[in-house]
Amino acid sequence: MRAMNRRAFLQQSLLLAGAVAGGACGWPRSVGAASPSLPFSTEGRKLVIVQFGGGTRYDDTIGDRDHKFIPKLWRELVPRGAVFTNMRVEGKVVHPNSTGSILTGHWEWADLDWSRPVAHPTVFEIYRRASGGTDLKAWAFFYASILAQAGASLAPGFGPPFAANVVLPPTIPRETAEEMDRLMAIAATSGDEAAGTEAARHCAALAWRTSRLEEGGLRSGAARDFTRDRYTKWKSGAGSTSHDAFLADCAIACMQEHAPDVLVVCFGEIDCAHYGSWSRYVEAVARTDALTWRLWEAIESLPAYRDQTLMLILPDHGRELDHPDGLGFVHHSDFYTGAGEDEGCRHVWMVALGPDVPSGRVVEDFTPITTVAATGLEYFGLRASEGAAKSIWHHLRR
Repeated sequence: MRAMNRRAFLQQSLLLAGAVAGGACGWPRSVGAASPSLPFSTEGRKLVIVQFGGGTRYDDTIGDRDHKFIPKLWRELVPRGAVFTNMRVEGKVVHPNSTGSILTGHWEWADLDWSRPVAHPTVFEIYRRASGGTDLKAWAFFYASILAQAGASLAPGFGPPFAANVVLPPTIPRETAEEMDRLMAIAATSGDEAAGTEAARHCAALAWRTSRLEEGGLRSGAARDFTRDRYTKWKSGAGSTSHDAFLADCAIACMQEHAPDVLVVCFGEIDCAHYGSWSRYVEAVARTDALTWRLWEAIESLPAYRDQTLMLILPDHGRELDHPDGLGFVHHSDFYTGAGEDEGCRHVWMVALGPDVPSGRVVEDFTPITTVAATGLEYFGLRASEGAAKSIWHHLRR
């Protein structure tokens, strides 16, 4: 049976084929060379990027006066670091495009062809090539297979030898996916929240029973052994079938066992908003908030990470604003035509925490999401590839 990854095990992943026009892009003095602004040093430093993903509006999170859906982020994390209130998504408002752009510093995939890797070197590759680190030093925990090509690039001199280990949630057979879609569609038609909850519970049981593990993005035997062990524990447990919870559990276990220097966790269950349920959407926002806090708690508790980790937290993009003729939070623009792209889709935020990041700083300047790659690499004293967006450090040092 053909396997299909699931967003929260409750909605069908997009399966699009094609080719992306990939160009080579190199730093003329070699990508990853030491930055003149920081001494080159990888000793002890860690980078953790958390994609508060699935698409969430600024007004439902940082811009909400009561911050009722992000209590941990607002009360615990924002005061410890800097918040960028005018982060921008200027490329295509689609999950893989945004994720790839965050990880390379360039706007990736002007179209929807995600079958090939990103065109520019990722933070994983640049770091591994410069430091000589093994695959166990770079991990990506992605919520769906549509993001999997952002773990390595087409750039000459990079690619698989320097790629991250990519961990995806368990997959399910197509027949299960179709049955889950049918159950959720029936529940949505009823308009009854209780029916939706019951359908989701039934879908979760189906996903758990029929799931399997994909290993195509794992680079070594040690990485496969680790991931299989985590899957076995999940499969035999009685915990949540939430794929975001699975990713958080795996990421924390990976920090404990392998202490990677570059770790990216891309959550995505907020995208359940496409089903049209406001309650499920905000519950997913709150769950992502709690899982992000768990990652920070791990950083604070583990000696390998405490006081030496830069953590960057941001959405992949937003969702549409409420318009009389629009879909509002349910959608984030038409994938093919771009119709519906508005301020709600493009206006996001970022929270930065860690050494050298002043607490309580608010930055309101226009800042593209592509700034993340250079920011993380500069923390290691490295350069991103030529043409990548500049880092945020100038905002934090003034």
